[in-house]
Amino acid sequence: MTEPQHTPSADETADIASSRPRLSRKGWVLAILGVCVMTAIAAWFGLSQADQPVRWQDVGFSIDSPTEAEVTFDVHLYSDQAAVCHVRALSVSYAEVGVAEVTVDPADGTSQRITLPISTVEEATSAQVNYCDVES
Repeated sequence: MTEPQHTPSADETADIASSRPRLSRKGWVLAILGVCVMTAIAAWFGLSQADQPVRWQDVGFSIDSPTEAEVTFDVHLYSDQAAVCHVRALSVSYAEVGVAEVTVDPADGTSQRITLPISTVEEATSAQVNYCDVES
């Protein structure tokens, strides 16, 4: 047979509810201030990234031979100026073993997928976009 479960009385329920720590006025002010500061920081980062005239996203790479790698990436242009993208191939120790650059013309579209070969001095283990910037 099972024993009946104890149902707390109204006084016991009130004691349990009042035993939880409450946040003080100072605690509420600090919590709200912290949320506001974190929101402002997130907005600042977001707006600073939204102001960029060109963005890129690595898609993939392939190592074709010990002296050549190939990188594929997407470029998104947000101005009428051409952009220059600098790509690099890296060795197993993250040393730069090959570099290349390509000019992206906005006349070909504001969003483009580019595949670029990179000549290397030794076998690369990865290839990526180092950065893209508008042509001056």
